[in-house]
Amino acid sequence: MAMQTENTYWQRFWGKRVGRRRLLQGAALGSAGLAAAAVIGCEEEEGGSTSSPGASPSGGASDQPRSGGTITFVQTNSDSTPMDIHKISFNASHRPGVAYSKLMMHDLTKYPNELSFTGDLAESFEIPEPTTYVFHLNRGVKWQNIPPLSGRELKASDIVYSYERQRSEGVNGAIIGSINTIEATDDYTLRITLKKADADFLFSIADNRTQVIAPEAVEVNGNLDNGPIVGTGPWIFEERIPDQILKMRKNPDYFRPGIPYADRYESPVILDTNTAQAAFRTGQIHDVPTNGQITELLRSSVRDLEVLDQKLLIAGGGDRLWVSPLNGPTKDVRVRQALGKLFDRDAIIRDIYFGSGWKNSGIFTNLSDWLLPEAELNRHYGYNPTEAKQMLEAAGVDLANWKPQLDAGIASTQNSPTTEYYVAQLKSVGIDARIQVIDKVEITDRVFGRGETDFCICNNAPTRGTNPHLYTFFHTTGRGALLFKQLGDSQFDSLIDKQSTILNAEERKAAVQEVQRRNLELAIAIMVVNNNGETAISPKVGGFKNNPEEQLRFAYTWLRA
Repeated sequence: MAMQTENTYWQRFWGKRVGRRRLLQGAALGSAGLAAAAVIGCEEEEGGSTSSPGASPSGGASDQPRSGGTITFVQTNSDSTPMDIHKISFNASHRPGVAYSKLMMHDLTKYPNELSFTGDLAESFEIPEPTTYVFHLNRGVKWQNIPPLSGRELKASDIVYSYERQRSEGVNGAIIGSINTIEATDDYTLRITLKKADADFLFSIADNRTQVIAPEAVEVNGNLDNGPIVGTGPWIFEERIPDQILKMRKNPDYFRPGIPYADRYESPVILDTNTAQAAFRTGQIHDVPTNGQITELLRSSVRDLEVLDQKLLIAGGGDRLWVSPLNGPTKDVRVRQALGKLFDRDAIIRDIYFGSGWKNSGIFTNLSDWLLPEAELNRHYGYNPTEAKQMLEAAGVDLANWKPQLDAGIASTQNSPTTEYYVAQLKSVGIDARIQVIDKVEITDRVFGRGETDFCICNNAPTRGTNPHLYTFFHTTGRGALLFKQLGDSQFDSLIDKQSTILNAEERKAAVQEVQRRNLELAIAIMVVNNNGETAISPKVGGFKNNPEEQLRFAYTWLRA
C-alpha cells in the first residue's frame, strides 16, 4: 500500500486519480520537492481535461497545435561540449539530449510558477516508504529505429544501466547521489531506494542530465563522446557541427502519438547578439534572449511579440556578494549585514538590467510561493546607506583605514557595471575598496576552495532543486560552502537538514522560509538581484514553454498557419 500523508504535494495539484491518457498528455504526477504520494490510478479522471502542455491557454480553435514544418531555436553560447549526455555538466536540453527520454520530466502545464513533475518513461509510481520509490514504465516504448538499437523495446534494466553509468562517470553523478540501490524487478518495474528521505528526489531524476542511454550505444565505441546518439525521445539525431548547428528530425515511432508536432528541430549557434536579433527579426530563428531594452527594439519590427521569463528556475543564481566571516571587520555580523544595505537594487534593476531583474533571497525554491515576500527582504536588505554607516560605526570599523579587496567575477555581462556601482556605494560610506577582477577558475579555487577573499561579487548558477542548492553552497558539508564552514553555524545546518526530508507541503514551505531568513541574518551570501532570463518568442510558433530544464518543450511547440 502506498504511504498516505495529509496535505501532501499531491493534494496541491489533484484530488482524484489520474489516468494513463491524461498522464501522457502532461497532467501532473506531483510537484517539485515531492516525496509523500499515493498510487496513480489507471482510469481516466471523470471530466478531466486532456489538453496538451502546448495547448493555447485560451483554448481557441484558431490556435490549436498543428503538425509539420521546422522549428528553429537558437543557441547563443558556444556548443563544443561532448556528445555524451552524462559528461555535460550544465544545461543539456538544447543539445543532442533532446533525442533522449527521462524517467520523470518537468510538467510544462504548471510552469512557470511551479516546478512540478509528471511521468516521462514512467507511467505511474508509488512510494511505499519515505525512502522507497517504485516506478511502473510505459509499455511499448522503443529505442529509435537506427543502429545499434534498431527499434528494440525499452526495458527497466536499461534505466538501471543508465543510472549506474551516470553515477560511475562522476560528472553528473551527484544529481542522483541520494540513490542507494536501483533494481529492475521486471521489464516494466523499477525499484529505487534512497540513502535517506529526500524531498527533492523527483527533481533530481527529472534533471535534463539524467536522460536514459542504452548499453548497446555505449558498446559501439566504449563511450558516447562521439555518439551514436540513440534515444527513446521525440527527435532523431541527424547532424551536429560544433559551434554551428544541431539538426534533428521527428521520431515517427515516439510513444506519445502525434508528438512532436514539428517535422524538424534545428538549433543554430549564433554567438553575436546583434546577429541573433537580426535573425529573429527576419524569421530565421524563433527565439532570442532579450531584456527590457532589447524587447522595446524588437517590438518595433516584430508584431505580436511574446516575452517569457525563467525567474523561478534561476532564483538561486544571479549576482551575489559572498562575504568572508574570518577576515577583518566582516567577522562581525553587523558589518556583513551593513554591506547588504548598500545595494540600491531597484536602481540596479532599472539601470543595469534594463528592468529585467527581480529581488529574492537567493535560495532556490521549487514553488514561487515558498520565496520570502519582497517586503520581508527589504527589512533585511532595503537600500539604506545611512543605517549601514551607523551599523559599521557601532561595530567599531575604522572606515578611514579599511581598504578591503572586492573580487569581481566576470561570469555575466551585468557583473562589471554592478561591481563598479557597488564600489561607488562603499565609498559613499567611507569604505575605500579595491576591485580585483577574477575568472571562474579563481572564484572556484581561491574564494570557494581556500576562502581567500574579503568579499567577492560574482554570478552564480543555481543548482537545481532546493536540496542540491542548499547542500552545495550553504550546508557546511557542501563543496561550495567553505565560507559557511568557516562560520560554522550549527543552527543553519540544522535548518537545512530539517527541511530536506519534510514531506508535507505547507510544513516544508515554512521550513524553507526559515532557511531563507537565517541566510539573510548571517549575511555570508548576500543576494543582489537576478535577471529574469527573458526570451522573445516569434509569433510564428505556439505552445513553447521557456523552461530550459525540459527538452520536451520543443516537442510540444508547433508552427502557426
